[in-house]
Parts: sequence; C-alpha cells; structure tokens
Amino acid sequence: MVTGHSSEPGPPGTASTYGSKKASEPPFRTYQAFVWALNKYFTSFKEELTMIERELICNDETVTLSAVLERLSPHLAQIKVLHRVFCTGVAEVPPATPNVVRASHLLNTLYKAIIEYDSVGEASEQAVALLFSLWTETVRPYLEIVDEWIVHGHLFDPAREFIIQRNKDVPVNHRDFWYATYTLYSVSETVDSEEKLNDAASGSSGGDQASGGRQLTMVSFLKPVLKQIIMAGKSMQLLKNLDCKEAEKSQRASRDAERKSLHTLFLESVQSRLCSREESPADGMTEQQSTRRSLIKMQSIMARHLEIDDVHDPLLAINFARLYLEQSDFQECFSGGDFSVDRSSQSVTCQTFELTLRSCLYPHIERRYIECCGNLMKTLTKDYRLLEYLQAMRNYFLLEAGDTMYDFYTAIFDKVQEKESWQQPSFLNVQLQEAVGQRYPEDSSRLSVFLEPIDASRKKQPVNNLEVLTLSYKVPWPVDIVISSECQKIYNQVFLLLLQIKWAKYSLDTLRFTEEVKVKERVNQQIHRMCLLRVKLMHFVNSLHNYIMTRILHSTGLEFQHQVQEAKDLDQLIKIHYRYLATIHDRCLLREKVSFVKEAIMKVLNLVLIFSDRWQAGAWKIESIDKMESDFKNCHMFLVTILNKAVCRGSFPHLESLALSLMAGFEQC
Repeated sequence: MVTGHSSEPGPPGTASTYGSKKASEPPFRTYQAFVWALNKYFTSFKEELTMIERELICNDETVTLSAVLERLSPHLAQIKVLHRVFCTGVAEVPPATPNVVRASHLLNTLYKAIIEYDSVGEASEQAVALLFSLWTETVRPYLEIVDEWIVHGHLFDPAREFIIQRNKDVPVNHRDFWYATYTLYSVSETVDSEEKLNDAASGSSGGDQASGGRQLTMVSFLKPVLKQIIMAGKSMQLLKNLDCKEAEKSQRASRDAERKSLHTLFLESVQSRLCSREESPADGMTEQQSTRRSLIKMQSIMARHLEIDDVHDPLLAINFARLYLEQSDFQECFSGGDFSVDRSSQSVTCQTFELTLRSCLYPHIERRYIECCGNLMKTLTKDYRLLEYLQAMRNYFLLEAGDTMYDFYTAIFDKVQEKESWQQPSFLNVQLQEAVGQRYPEDSSRLSVFLEPIDASRKKQPVNNLEVLTLSYKVPWPVDIVISSECQKIYNQVFLLLLQIKWAKYSLDTLRFTEEVKVKERVNQQIHRMCLLRVKLMHFVNSLHNYIMTRILHSTGLEFQHQVQEAKDLDQLIKIHYRYLATIHDRCLLREKVSFVKEAIMKVLNLVLIFSDRWQAGAWKIESIDKMESDFKNCHMFLVTILNKAVCRGSFPHLESLALSLMAGFEQC
C-alpha cells in the first residue's frame, strides 16, 4: 500500500500517514489523491467481480474459467497498466526522497504514461481513459495549491510537495522580496538527487539543464505556464500587503462564494470544449458497435470526477471518448492558430493531451496572471508613483532636469576655478537642496550627496577629482524593487561621466580673452595658437556632449518610456529597467571591454582642464603649448581610428554619429 498500512483510504484532504512518517506531520496530499483514485477504480473492479459471482450463482448454465478470464481481460490489462505506473511512480522511489521530488515524479510518470499509450492509437484507448482519470484525480492537490496562491496570494503547502517553496526569512515588505522569496525545485530524472535553483528577478525556472549534461525536469504539465504562475502568485501576495484599492477589489472578486476552483474550471472547460463540437454522423452500425463499450466506460470515468464538483453532463463521456478516437479531427479543430504546441519539452508524442491542457487549463492561469499583474502595475503606477520615481532618477542622475542640476554642479566648478575647497558634505548638500528645492521641493528630502575616498594615484589627474561624489536618492518600498541599490550604482557611473564632460565644457565656455597692452609678436603668436587649440578642444567636447545627451540619453530614454507603458507585469518592468541601464552604460563607453576608449576620452577631458588652468594663469610657454597640441592630436587620432574601425565592423553602430563628428574635427586639424 502507498500509505504504508492496510486501512481503507479516505477522500483527498483527509488526514493519513505513510511510511514511517509521524501522524503529527502534515498529510502528503498528492499521494492521498493518487490512493483515492486507485481506491475508486478497485471499488468498481470489486463490483464487477461481485456481479460475475452473482451471475454464476444464479445461472444454471456451465461457465468455464476461460470465459470468466475473457470477460475480465480488459480489467486485467488495466490493472497491469496501473501496476506499472505504481511501480515506476511510487514503489521505486527511495524512502528518504523529499516530498517535492515524490510528487513531481508521480505526476510526471502519469503524464508520460498517457503520452506513451496515446501514441499507440485506438488499441490503447481504454488505458488512456483510465490514466487520464487517474491523472485528473492525482493532480487535484497541485492545482489547489496553484489556485490558492494565484487567487489569494497564499502558498499553502504544509507537506512541501509543490515545486515552488516560500522562503519565510524574507518578509513581503523587504526590498529583496521579488528576488529571493521563492525557490523553484527542478528534479533530475536521471539521478536520485535534487537541484535547487533560486527564483531570480526573471521569475521563471532556473534553467532546464544542469551541469554535467543532466536533464532537469519538473512537473511537465506546468512548464508552459510556470512563469505566469510565479508572477501571478508573487504579484497577488505583494498586492495583498500593499493595502490598496486594487487589492481589495481583487480579493472581493476572488473570494466570491460562487468562484470555482482551478481544478473545477479545468474539468468544465474540457466538458465545454468537447460538447461544443458538432456530433458527426456515424458511418455505419459496425463502427457504432465497436465504440459503444469504450464510450460507456469513458462516461462513467468522467462522471465520477465531475460529481465531486457538482457538475453533471451525460454527453461529456461520449465526446471525450471521440476526442481520442478522432485525434486528427480534434487537432484540426483546436490547433487553428490559437495554441502553438511547444515541442521543446520531453513530451513530444502526445497531441490530444497537450492540446487539452493548452485549451482547457492554461487559459485560466493566463487570465489570472493578466488580472493579478495588471492590478499590481496599476497600483504601483497610481498609488505609489512608480513612473514619477523613474523620471526623478533620470532628472537628477542623467541631468534631464537641466536647470536644476546646472545650479548644483556649476557651484562646484566655480569653487574649483577659484581654488577653493569644495569637498565638504555640508557645502555639497546645501547646494543640492537649494537647487532641487526651487523646482522639485518634494524631492529635496530624498536627494543627498556623499563623499567616497578614491585612490591617491588617481588624484594626480584633475578630471578624476569628481569621482569622490556619490549621489543618493531614497526610494521607498515597494518602488525599490525596481530601482534597487544596484541600479543606483549604474546611475552614479553615468552621472559621474556626465559631470566630467560638463566640467570640461564649462571650463572652456567660461574662458575669457584678456586685453594685453603692446604684447610682443611672439607672445601674440602663442595666444593665437592657444585660441586655435581652444576651438579644437571645444569641438571635441561639444561633439562628445551632444552624442551622450541626445543620441544616447534622450533617444534611449524615449524608447524606455514607451517600453515601460507596455510592461504587463513587474518582472517585465524590472527587466526593461535593467536593459535600459545596461544600454546607456554600454553606449556611454563604461563597459570594461571598451575601457581603453574611455581612457582616451578622459585624457582629452583632463587636457581641457589643464588647458583652462594655464589659460587663466596666462601661461603661454611654447613648450607647454607644443605638448598640449601633441597630446590632443594623438588622442584625437587614436579615437577617430578606433571608432571608425568599430563602426565599419558593425560592433558599435551607435558610435557612428560620434565618429563622424570627431572625423570632421580631425580633418580641420
């Protein structure tokens, strides 16, 4: 016995024990449902034996043993199928195997058995009907767990048999809730081990392949909608804890007394799909006679399932049996572009069973996913101002609030030009608060500036002195799920680059000509060379500035805003945001792979600051002018060559505008 004792099993949901488990432990509902399904079959088999016994007692005719065996042969064949499934799915599983592995293995065994017998055709239609009945009953606890999670946001699984487990160490209101709250278990069918894969921001399975080439599987029938289940469950739990109107509305709708469970909806959809098909006329009495027995058996099988949920329809059995007798017609009716069969899974032979799941089960999960995730996105957008916080990050870190941030960083640049100390947290925060408070008073309390130490060797280059600055923006929960601290680090890297470019541009823009009285002709020539070099440097800096601010930040920002509006769930929004940051990080040449290009740009920006200092000091020594011209020419030539090669290879197509602009300046040189 599966339960480990000889008592009669009760219906699913009643307490029972199995193996050496203590009675105080929660019941293993998947095994309970499986035993209950077997019990129902053997009860009907016992009734058949009793009927034969009565006929033998009442009948005066001679009955041979061979006649009895012939009458029982269909049952004996079915018992052989059940024994095979039991041995593979239950008996051969080691005793110490975790419940999640036991449940997954049993459901997969039934799933694959249906596929195997269904591929044989009409010869095994009774086995398919029996296995489908067994699977439908055994899968009930799994669907109940999914239903409770995606409807009420509660993952109720006391026996830990579901492939997704809740990490109770992470509360809902923690910023890591979306990333580290649930663990997805993938079971290796080739070895007796368990692989535990963390459910990351993607919310999907941790992958289908393990190291060493081992094939990882999970509950096969859930694979196509696993991501939707995870997204809907997490979204519903988050909504439940946000205490918002959308959650209340969703809760009222989901807890309505007339709401049907996912298992009931699945059975009713099977019934509705099959009964909606027009009954084709029979070709002849011979065919009707050959299928009559199987139709009657299917009717009794499906009726027992539907009676549990108070669903009665005498036509269901007839239509469901024809589903397997007319597989080609069924596929033609239901494939029709609505459902594309995924042949990437291990189950590639079954057509009717896959299509039944895709037309009768998955749409209910999909609808719940759309509803839950849509409500969460509306709540974050309306009640928690998600889009406003994303815009605030672009305003301050990417300098889209031009006037506001101009007042802040020019105060720093003026201090630098006047040779005054500016690396003081009090001074920096006062300047930031004054600049932001004038136009965005609601953000003044959220923004702050910190000073981080840098390596002493980097301080030798003036342009690196800004690297001590770190801008911080306090993002409230649950918006910090999207705008995480890791995201702010990327924002800060782009902010620092923009600040360095702005500093070089400001230094050149604020240079003024001084009136010299009767200067010598040689000095006049040096001033002329300095003016020419200033124009060349301004062209370089302006080209770089326009490329970053318009070609990269502005155009990428417009694309990002459009994608945000189309995000269907929080996981999509997180990925869109990360992709946006990765794009601007890459196109601003901050990636390690193109660090040599950034170093050359930093050399030019550093040269601009040195040039500005010497201009203001009136240092017109010809040796220093020669060196600055030579350094700029070398860096300029290097960048033009590198960028042109990259554009020609197609490696960095976004650099084409910058390459053309720098090329124009190089030709003028």
